[in-house]
Amino acid sequence: MSIAIDIRIQIVLLMAKFESPRTVRRTLQVEFGPNTPSEDTIKRTFERFCETGNVEDRPRSGRPVTITEEKIDDVRNVCEAEPCSS
Repeated sequence: MSIAIDIRIQIVLLMAKFESPRTVRRTLQVEFGPNTPSEDTIKRTFERFCETGNVEDRPRSGRPVTITEEKIDDVRNVCEAEPCSS
């Protein structure tokens, strides 16, 4: 599950304040309910921030995804030509 940047920032700020993933999770549960990140995720997000100074995802290995306007148009045309096809 990918966590939105604004939630990651909240995690870092709350961890700096409370220093406890459990307390941070309980605080976030008030706002997000059952969609709150786990304590492990909160801990890893804060550790990554402490290591890198950033809440962005680390670069991933492998070939990057390239989606061009031409590919988008091709898919759109196929969907419009055959709307019942999956």
